[in-house]
Amino acid sequence: MWSYPFNRFLCEPTIRQQMFMEQLKASNLADHRYYLEDEKERSLCRAVCTPGTRERILANITTWVKNSSLESQTIYWLFGLAGTGKSTIAFTLARRFELAANTDTTALGGNFFCSRQFEETRQAKRIVRTIVYHLALVCKPFANALARCGRFDTIHRDVRTQLEDLLVRPWHESESDRLANPSTPPHYLIIIDALDEIDGKGGSDFLRDLLYIINKHHLRGLKFFATSRPDPDLVNHIKSFKDKQLYRLEEVPSEEAQDDIAKYLNASLPYFVGSPAMDRLVSQADGLFIYAATIVKYLADLEEVEQKNLLDQLLTTSALGVPQMKDDEAPLLDQLYIQLLSNAFDNLPSTVRPDRLKILHTFLCTAERTSTSIVADLISISDADSFTKVVDKVLSQLHAVLYTQHDQVFWYHKSFPDFLFNPDRSKRFWCNEAEHHRRLVESCFRIMKSGIRFNIANIQSSFVLDNDNSILPDAVKQNIRPFLSYSCRNWDYHLCAVQTRDMAPLCVTLSEFLKLPVLFWIEAMNLLGSRGLCESMLLKACKWVTEVSVLLTKYLMINLPCGVVRLNSSRTIGRGGNICRLFQREQSLIVDASPVHIGTSNMATEYRALSGMEAPFPRYSQIHQRFATWHIGDEHYVVGGGIRRRIFA
Repeated sequence: MWSYPFNRFLCEPTIRQQMFMEQLKASNLADHRYYLEDEKERSLCRAVCTPGTRERILANITTWVKNSSLESQTIYWLFGLAGTGKSTIAFTLARRFELAANTDTTALGGNFFCSRQFEETRQAKRIVRTIVYHLALVCKPFANALARCGRFDTIHRDVRTQLEDLLVRPWHESESDRLANPSTPPHYLIIIDALDEIDGKGGSDFLRDLLYIINKHHLRGLKFFATSRPDPDLVNHIKSFKDKQLYRLEEVPSEEAQDDIAKYLNASLPYFVGSPAMDRLVSQADGLFIYAATIVKYLADLEEVEQKNLLDQLLTTSALGVPQMKDDEAPLLDQLYIQLLSNAFDNLPSTVRPDRLKILHTFLCTAERTSTSIVADLISISDADSFTKVVDKVLSQLHAVLYTQHDQVFWYHKSFPDFLFNPDRSKRFWCNEAEHHRRLVESCFRIMKSGIRFNIANIQSSFVLDNDNSILPDAVKQNIRPFLSYSCRNWDYHLCAVQTRDMAPLCVTLSEFLKLPVLFWIEAMNLLGSRGLCESMLLKACKWVTEVSVLLTKYLMINLPCGVVRLNSSRTIGRGGNICRLFQREQSLIVDASPVHIGTSNMATEYRALSGMEAPFPRYSQIHQRFATWHIGDEHYVVGGGIRRRIFA
């Protein structure tokens, strides 16, 4: 029997190996142990199953994990509807096989807990990198093989290629060393949770690629446990593979589910143990764990008598049905969400309620998890500091579904945003995503218009590199406030989510931005350490403009008397032309890899200044070849990049 001290970083990779590991760009947020060392610092609110619950399904999965026979399936797919407890089961397994490392023949090899709340945890391309990184940390022979034959450039390739070059090849290469080393566990479990949280159809596509690789290569010593919501097409696809095991949580007997819910509620609400209210609550939950968990959070921090009164109100409302909704139109969880939102919003004056709903919708629509103060600045045109108190109040009223950690607002369960983004389910509380993203992109441009400027950090000399300027970090923090930082880094996210209808005012805003402000924006992005995003953000704007080009051209024809757009003074786009050509990729901005600041002058608005480029920049005699001059009527847009990969204007 092999054994080793419990240590996540078991094999302590050499400096060379550690360099390779860093090249994988693994996600720390997706690790099941992220911020779990300190209960007060929990950011993702993961928890193990309540003792005594889910015993049969956990035993079933554990038996599968420990079965090392050749007949045992390589992949176990657990699927079920939202709120049935898939992530809690996955987290329990991760902790169990991590903590049992001293006595078991199977160790946790890697894990990836998907979540749409963070960009890096909702990208399929991050999954393989992260589990390979974890596996290399606990399996030294694999780490050595990865260092020898791993093709790290494939991190930018498709998932199937990543699996082939970063997992399959090193795993087979390390087989003899693994079997010969008694200190190396013979079997490893890989856990991938909530694949439905991956953007678009990335989760389903990832599982298809994983099944293809497993079917093509026999990965002896590796087992994969994955969870997701049911996808009918994927279920049929998976059924065609023999090397798999499926379990649908809806198939758990109702008596067993009710018993598990009762154990959970008794442990969480001891005041109600044995009471008629507890019996009614268990019956009302109907085996849905997220329903029970939301009730528990809603009653948290209240005195016992307050808990009783509020629970009576909730149970009575559920029994009578939610107003304005028919019983067959809303699932059980929807009724609970409707009731929680009704308690928070329905008694507000009609002049106040819309703004409060905008706050809730902003919590869900921001590109990244943000603070209440940033939300206040995005919504409030004036006196954002006072409005922050209103935002904080909304958050406190919705503590059963939202919470804050490290000054960031999160939701407990993905079923809540799904509910609010569906007009048939959320009714009067519906969040119109496209419309709200329009508001947010307008807010971003409003904030940038008043916030970005030339030399925003008040740097005295442009000849000093950022790394040599000791006071620069404090200057950036003082002059680029969090709400301005958010707007600079995320306006493209909201722009791309705006629908094409009624976009004329937004196009005017974008065209104004592409004059002089775009240069100040690049400088701000450089100071924020995000200069590498500039090109991709402008290309996303290009794609959006392409999609609305017909309507935009019509708008320009009406509003621009000259009606002529020229690119580089060589291409002429007539009144019926396509304005998206303003964003030609060959003219996309390239920011220097070294942090040198941008200089701006009258060249940004005066085309004639381009005719003597060599004079102000004698070192760059060919710089004029890389300048783009955009003309819309009598207006001029000038942006350029030198052959030395520096931005000038």
